[in-house]
This record gives sequence, structure tokens and C-alpha cells, in this order.
Amino acid sequence: MNGRRAETHLRQLAEAELRRATAPDTQGATHAGRLQLVAQALIAVGAVDVGSADQIQAELDLALAARQPSAGGAAPRRQARLARVWPVRDSAEAFTATRQTSWQVVPVGQVIRIRDGEIRGDLGLLAYLQTAHGGRFTMAGWMHEPRPEPDTHRQRPRLPVSRHFTAADDQGTGYTLGFSTRITGSAAVAGVLDLRPDPQHEIRWLDVRTAPGEPAARIHLDPQTPAPDITVTKTAASPGELLVDVIAARILALAAALPQETPEQVAAAKPGLLPHPIGSLGDVITALQAAGALPPSSAASGQLAGLCARLGITGHGIITPPAAGLPERWRSMLTRYHRRTPLPAPAPGSWAVTAAELPALDGAKLAVLGLHHAERGTILHLHTGGITMEDDWEYYRAVRPLPTLWIRDSAGRWHATRDYAPRPLGEAGEVTLELAIAPPLEAGTPWIDVVATGQSAQVRARLPLQWTRNP
Repeated sequence: MNGRRAETHLRQLAEAELRRATAPDTQGATHAGRLQLVAQALIAVGAVDVGSADQIQAELDLALAARQPSAGGAAPRRQARLARVWPVRDSAEAFTATRQTSWQVVPVGQVIRIRDGEIRGDLGLLAYLQTAHGGRFTMAGWMHEPRPEPDTHRQRPRLPVSRHFTAADDQGTGYTLGFSTRITGSAAVAGVLDLRPDPQHEIRWLDVRTAPGEPAARIHLDPQTPAPDITVTKTAASPGELLVDVIAARILALAAALPQETPEQVAAAKPGLLPHPIGSLGDVITALQAAGALPPSSAASGQLAGLCARLGITGHGIITPPAAGLPERWRSMLTRYHRRTPLPAPAPGSWAVTAAELPALDGAKLAVLGLHHAERGTILHLHTGGITMEDDWEYYRAVRPLPTLWIRDSAGRWHATRDYAPRPLGEAGEVTLELAIAPPLEAGTPWIDVVATGQSAQVRARLPLQWTRNP
């Protein structure tokens, strides 16, 4: 990878945007966001640092402000405002990794009942995680709000419900566990329960009380469960190829949720739904190739063009001819898409207990912390360390890239993942994500393979699933 060429390419793109904006026949028009999207791709693969990319964007914004007509000194004021919006960040801080300490990852599979006044709930504890930066449970279940008053015809608003439980561990240390959610009537909920204060020792069990006067529920955190079957295979993948796989996963995940006869909806997807708008894929590929992150011999750009062709998507801007051969996981999802025989989505409210810490990939640590079925499909809880989340990225990609996760179910069908609701743990590059599995798993799927790929290796973990349906 050539960082100097990557930065040069980014500056040339900024100059092209400036020329486009100042040309007489364009009337100040630019491809808004193109520079930022390409910069994000180059940051994700490690070709440029955050500070350099921000500086180039700031210089373009200031140059555009200086060339736009204004009156009464408005241009200097705008330049000063832009300078504050685009501070140069220290790239060394952006790539700070989590301390490589051991984690405690435990499947739980116990239900705690909430009986507090008129509030009722049943929460299934999926898994427990403890790292040097805190402890938390992943959970899924149901919450029930008070019944409407008699003769009330108005729909009740969504009620914010904050729950704070108390707990004591095997060494007598006390904790509070809290979460917040919004419910209307009876609703499925999911998320995390954080322990406060942070545990200072490994916990064998917790006695949890959900309300004063209620009996304590003992949660065992040292079950003797068989180790998952994990396979590590040495591979050689460039950073650009891994990013292309991310883009393909997002395209396929979105296509799985849309009617087959409307490919234009995928092509028009906003950055919040895809890593990059379809029309910018050609710019991203060109930048990756210029930086040496995508070798000339790589088939990835042709495969991405081939994927767009199979989905009927045009206007992507990739000049490489579409490849006929695609990766197996892409073909599997395409086969289901073109057949349009989706399996019935499981009803929300059930969950599967499973937990496993995966071997580190390119400095990133991963732990699976259970699954649940929600209104938006099947959700996999994943905790990661050794990454940095950038809060100004619309799709919550990591500056230090999170390996792409693919799911292969017990019937041999492949599923893509995309992330929702990141929940940081402390301030040390650790975060719990809810990954939406697309298309959703079939109800009662007995096991899945979780596949994560890095530059030097691929990890495959076979995880048995014990499903529970909340009554």
C-alpha cells in the first residue's frame, strides 16, 4: 500500500471538485460528498490517516467559500466557521486499540422476571461479557406497560421505561444494572445490561433483584459448556478486497429486503443504507487501486461489477468488465433473490443462547453474544475490541476496519450482516453491535457458521443455537 499515492489521489480529487465548482457552465455545482466518501474508503483500508483526510476536505471547503460571491465580508466569516467544523484530528489517537487483555465470555440462558407495580417483563439473558473496561449482559425479551384507563380511546404514547436492578456477586460486591427502552402495550425489547461499577474481579454468579421486595434470581456465570468448533484458515486478502466484500454484503442485504423488480431502489440507496452510494463505487475502486490497496491482479472490482449486473443495477461507474464468477456466499444470496421464495420470517420475541470469543483478526477481537428475532429480522449480538468507531460516518464503519461477518446456516444458505445500534463499552475501542442478519434465519435454525475474514486469515465458528420462545 502506498500512502503517498493515496494522499496525492485524494488531493487530485479535491482539485477536480474545485475546478468543477468554479467552471462557468456549472454555476458552483459539485459532486457533494464524493471527496468525503472516497476519503472514508482510504481511511478504512489504512491508506491515509484521519488528520490528512480532514485537512484536505477543510482546504476544499475554504477554497469553495473564498470563490463564492458574498457581500459584507461573509466569506471570511464562513471560512472561519468551516475551519472550526473541520479540525485536524490526531491520527494516532484515532487508531488507539483496546488493551489486549483476556475476556470472560459466558453463555447464560436464564430469564429474569420484572414485577414492579404495573410494569411486567420477562428478559432472557443471552450472554455475559467482562473485559478490562466493564461487564455487561446481552438480553432480549418482552416488556408490558400498564393497561389503558377504562373508556380511553386515544392511542397511548410510546412510554420510556428505565429499569435499574440491583445485584450482588459471589464475593459480596454490589452492583446496579440498568437499561432504557420505549414500549407501547406489549413489545419485544433487546439490548444490553451494564454493571455499575465496573467489576474488578471475575464473577462466578450474581444474585439479581428487579425490584425491592422481589426474590433474587441467581445468575450462574461459570457454566461448563463445550467449546465451540472454531477453524482458522490462512488466507491472503488485501485491504481493498475486504472493503469490496463489505460493500457487496451491504448491497445484498439491502436487495434481500426489496422487491426484485425494483433494482433502482438499491441504486438510489443513501449512504446510511450502504457504505457508499452506488454511483460512487467507481470512484472508490479507482482510489483503492491508486493507493495499492486493490492490486491490479485482484478480481474484486470485476466481481463487484458482476454483482451489480446480476442485480440489474446500472450507473455504478466501475470500468472493470463484470466478472462471471462470483464468491460462493454472493451466489447463494443471489439465488434466493432471483427465486423470490423467501422463507417466512420468524415472529419477534424468541432468542438463542450462544457465546464464543473468536481468535483475533488483524488486531481486532470479536465475541458472539447470542441472537434474537426482532421486527427487523434476526439480530446477532457481537462485541468487538481493537477498533475505533467514527461518529461522523453515516454507516458506523470502523476506522480500524471491523472484519466482515457472513453467516452460513445449517441448510447451507449464506446470509450477509449489517450493523445497528453500536453501544461503546468505556472509551477504549470496545463496542457491542447488533448485527442484522439478511435474510433472516429460519425459525428454529439449529446451528450457524459465523465467518470472519481478515487480511491474513479467515475464522469460522460453528455455533449451536438453543432457541427460547417467550410466552
